[in-house]
Amino acid sequence: MKLNLSFEIDLEEVLRMLGAQGTKDQAIRDLARQAAECVQKAAVPRATYQRMPCERLRPLLLGRDIEMHLQGCSELVAIACTLGRETDCLIQRMEFQNMALAVAVDAAASVGVESLAQNLEQQLRDQLEAQGLFLTGRFSPGYGDYPIRVQNDLLALLDTPRRIGLMATETHLLTPRKSITALCGVASHPVTGRLAGCEHCALREKCTKRKEGKTCV
Repeated sequence: MKLNLSFEIDLEEVLRMLGAQGTKDQAIRDLARQAAECVQKAAVPRATYQRMPCERLRPLLLGRDIEMHLQGCSELVAIACTLGRETDCLIQRMEFQNMALAVAVDAAASVGVESLAQNLEQQLRDQLEAQGLFLTGRFSPGYGDYPIRVQNDLLALLDTPRRIGLMATETHLLTPRKSITALCGVASHPVTGRLAGCEHCALREKCTKRKEGKTCV
């Protein structure tokens, strides 16, 4: 399937990440808008995916949360997407030129890569539904009790260094930073999986990022 790699940047979501949700301060809103435009111009989105039987990835399906997410699924789709190193370079450059804009660009890029992942997920869902199959939502390494250490093995399985230039450090952090990997379950009957995100994360109450109004992206 040829992928549509478009993404959007919701300004209200950028403002939320900046701790300015609902603000009417025009200067802050203009800063968020400028940041979004910078990311849209700099980003070179890339993505890849692979559909496979759950058993093939069994050694990487560690923890109760991912098991619950894939319950009732015989297959899964592993996905990876990134805004590219160009976005990382933009953020780094802004940090030397305009720190306020750098912070806003970082937030805008996080919103952008989430939009890219949502777009990829929807394309896969549409394709599967045309075959009479159903797709769960995304579940990423680091959500709940699904260990982030599986990240490197997942990238190797998808061959992301060669396909989209996506790698992980020895501490399992994605590089380029504005990237997402995830697993979705595939079933012959309607499934939702275990909901992901801050509201359903086991570390919700302890997470320092959440207290700062940020996300894991």
